[in-house]
Amino acid sequence: MNIRILAILFVVSMPVFAETELRTNMEFFNTTYRGRDNTWFYIGSGTADIRIASVGNDNMRAEAAVEFYPLDLSGGSSVTGVPAVSLKRLWIKANFPSWRLTAGKTKVAWGNGIVFNSGDILFGSLSPYLDFTSSTLRDDTAWLTAFNVPTGRFSFIEGVLLPPSLVYDGTEETYKLQSIAGTSGGLRYFTRLGGWRFEGGYLYKGDIKTDNDLLGHRPYLAFHGHAGVDLYGAVSLAAENWDAWEDVKETVNFSLGAFHQIRAGYGSTLSLRMETLVMPLQNWTALTYQEVLDGTSGFYGILLYPEITLDVRSVWFTGVRSVISPVDASAQMTASLGWHVFQGFTLMGYLVTNLGDEQSLFAWDRSGAWPASWSDAEFNGVSLSLGAEYSY
Repeated sequence: MNIRILAILFVVSMPVFAETELRTNMEFFNTTYRGRDNTWFYIGSGTADIRIASVGNDNMRAEAAVEFYPLDLSGGSSVTGVPAVSLKRLWIKANFPSWRLTAGKTKVAWGNGIVFNSGDILFGSLSPYLDFTSSTLRDDTAWLTAFNVPTGRFSFIEGVLLPPSLVYDGTEETYKLQSIAGTSGGLRYFTRLGGWRFEGGYLYKGDIKTDNDLLGHRPYLAFHGHAGVDLYGAVSLAAENWDAWEDVKETVNFSLGAFHQIRAGYGSTLSLRMETLVMPLQNWTALTYQEVLDGTSGFYGILLYPEITLDVRSVWFTGVRSVISPVDASAQMTASLGWHVFQGFTLMGYLVTNLGDEQSLFAWDRSGAWPASWSDAEFNGVSLSLGAEYSY
């Protein structure tokens, strides 16, 4: 009798389990890098995320994702290794007859751009410090509620509301809630005209979501289209007080990008991308590295992101990505090589090299300009990582 009951329960529950998908992505690296005073370090590291997603229902979707990351060698962090487990995503999306709802911890993408995106006024895509050994870029998430109302076949209005973030109090070593004044919220309108996509919107940002974020009133415009190559761009500004134009004009920034793919023999593809971030009323002369860290002297007036990637028959891939700072003549270059051994399993190698003097945004050797509070084990100019990725 008990066996029959268990069998019935198993059969009844099968459709429930069929509606759920479990996905896991793991990356493992062995990294050798240089620290202060030409001291070399070797460390094993990796990242992992586990995602549980609902599938099979067109009107209702949900996802929960936990992420583990122990090491940051992007060169922009003052801490090389802080093991952490975080709730990366926890959201639901519901399709109603005339509108759509998104609620939870997730990301809403505004504007266009892989590395630099002036239209991303929700999370900000201005920081030059990125880890190109990571499988995802600009993947910040936050608690939010968003609604989407279609206004035509290729147009919609989208609104978003983000509650204030928790703020860490170093004195009391605890996290504290902000007042309601830290709330962020806004609207955008998206449409298509003649094969081009246009969007524009406004956000009041009450608290910082990412490094180098800009607070206050934030309008933006963005476009994306094709003219021989994919072209995209955006412009935005920020103002806590519209009466202080001297402060407002310094936040004006725009990003432009182009992307093109070329067939390179049988089954191979060569991808080319170029992006630029321009803040015309910011610094066009080099700063000291301490001024850059303090953040009170503003940004550099221009940053570039060139990328070239070759995918050989979906088996091998190689490429070079770089963030270039023309103002202080420095750059960080990341060369990659990978082999898709079989489905879901990839062997990878990355060489990260900084080019610039010790006061530059990217320095080959910053030993002489190192902040006293930083340890000798910080990333300093060059690293080599060999590892593997497994997704299933």
